[in-house]
Amino acid sequence: MLEIKLHDLPKISLNDWYAGTHWTKRKQIKDNYKLIIKSQFKGVLSKNNQYQVSYSFIFKNRPLDPSNCVAMLKMIEDIIFESDTYKIINALSIYSSKGKKDCVIIKIVEL
Repeated sequence: MLEIKLHDLPKISLNDWYAGTHWTKRKQIKDNYKLIIKSQFKGVLSKNNQYQVSYSFIFKNRPLDPSNCVAMLKMIEDIIFESDTYKIINALSIYSSKGKKDCVIIKIVEL
């Protein structure tokens, strides 16, 4: 099992993402995520393997419900996985909780 802990990602609610945010703003958010994640995690997980992935989002203030973390999850997934088809990532779990620091803990099981 691989565990990745990422800190200080901007909190993005799926509600905000779908509320008509202009595409240029969404691109800027994605670019920020890419910079932050690449500075904390250097690898890309191969499309030649199959994975089950668990995301634990921890928020210092006002935790989002798990389904509203999906926009953040998708941006992370697109950065750390070479591909995210169902043949490669066949299971996801999402957790959300309150904690001392904003972070996401990603647990990846290679099958």
